[in-house]
Amino acid sequence: MEIYSIINTLVTVFLGGGWFIYYKSNKKKADGEATTAEAGGWEAQQKVYQHTIEDLENSCNFIRADRDLLRKENEELRKENITLRKRISELEDKILELQKDVARNGRRIEALVNKDKKKKEKEA
Repeated sequence: MEIYSIINTLVTVFLGGGWFIYYKSNKKKADGEATTAEAGGWEAQQKVYQHTIEDLENSCNFIRADRDLLRKENEELRKENITLRKRISELEDKILELQKDVARNGRRIEALVNKDKKKKEKEA
């Protein structure tokens, strides 16, 4: 009877020990699924980061292009400003010259009027 008891115990341990193998395989399977899910999450997060980087690069390129355009326009405006300032200076010089001519002509007219008055006084 003792032999049957020992055999029974051994059979129970070997057959009942299947739960340990089942537990280990399920744990490995669950760990694998968790790792796969985690990798999928990291992949999705990487895609979001990559999309964000592309958006930032596009924004930076737009800002650079806009900046370059503004610099070019600014330079053109500076050149135009210099040209206009020179033109204004030339026109101011011409105005002063014309004012001098008007004053000179005014003095000439006054001299002629005075001369004519003196001539009329002598005649009278």
